[in-house]
Amino acid sequence: MPVTVPPEIVPAGMPDLPGEGHTARAHDQALGSLRLQVLEMGGLVIQQVGAAVRALLEADATAAEQVLEREREVNAYDTRIDQAAMAVIALYQPVAGDLRTVRALTRSTIDLERAGDEAKKIAYFALDVSRGRRPAPPMEVRRSLRVMSQVAASMLRDAVVALDRMDAAAAVAVRQRDVELDQEFDGGLRVLVTHVMGDSRGMASLADTVLALKGLERIGDHAKNIAEQVAYIVLGHDLRHAG
Repeated sequence: MPVTVPPEIVPAGMPDLPGEGHTARAHDQALGSLRLQVLEMGGLVIQQVGAAVRALLEADATAAEQVLEREREVNAYDTRIDQAAMAVIALYQPVAGDLRTVRALTRSTIDLERAGDEAKKIAYFALDVSRGRRPAPPMEVRRSLRVMSQVAASMLRDAVVALDRMDAAAAVAVRQRDVELDQEFDGGLRVLVTHVMGDSRGMASLADTVLALKGLERIGDHAKNIAEQVAYIVLGHDLRHAG
């Protein structure tokens, strides 16, 4: 998903003091670069989620291996962004809104990395299924896996877009969709339990499938966390423990 950072706008006003304008521009560029890296990381993680579930449903070893290979890129983004954030703080000592932005971006990176980890776990499951080491998820549960992956990826995408646009309303909408994903998770568990009760041979895939469903539910939680960071940047309100 293409992401962009809004163009920098240098406000008109009194002339800068010697060196002041250069420092301000460098500060803005550093923040813009940091934000762009987070957005790029978000786009990569969104792709990982969809690819991992497709690999599982199609027992596609090649697709699963690609997800596992790209996990290195996710981790590399995590490291670079952490270093860049520390550099911004050390060099420019941001305060007020800029400091909130750096804090929110680094927290969002943590959630993106963890969402990527959940996709990685699903990809390992897919790889084992494709190679016959584990049984595939029961047919009855595949709809739940597909729907949950679509909802989770959509929430993550909307959260990243809200971060790109600093859109508090969109962020609140993402947070509210977490209920939808929880309902899909509960429905998937009911279907899985019903299947096992009707055919005990399905017990072998029970634990792995539950973990895949739970992983998608957690990805939605990470999307919600990112949305809450957007609300924190824009509104200055911490919604993490709000009802």
